[in-house]
Amino acid sequence: DAVPARPANNPGGWVTQADYRTSWISRDYAGTVGFRVSVGASGRVEGCSVTRSSGVSALDEATCQLVSRRARFDPAKNDQGRAVAGNYSGAVRWQLPN
Repeated sequence: DAVPARPANNPGGWVTQADYRTSWISRDYAGTVGFRVSVGASGRVEGCSVTRSSGVSALDEATCQLVSRRARFDPAKNDQGRAVAGNYSGAVRWQLPN
C-alpha cells in the first residue's frame, strides 16, 4: 500500500517561541497559519504554501521559511515501496510569549 510522507523530526521544533521577533510581540502579532509542503523523494521540503492565513503576512511568510528549513520527512512511498514525492499539511499557532 502507498504511504504518505511523514515527519522524521519533531514538528513541534519547526517553529518555536524563540522564533518570535520582538517587533511582532510589540505589534501583538498572533494567529494560526495553515501550510502545505511538497516533499521530494529524498524527504526534503521542495516547496511550501500557506493554506490558511493568520491575517499577518509576516507570520505566514516566516512559517513557510522556518518549516522549509527545519522539517525533515520520511518520504511518501508508492504501492511498490519506492520513495516518491508527496505532500504534508499542518498548522503553526503563533501565540504571544508570556
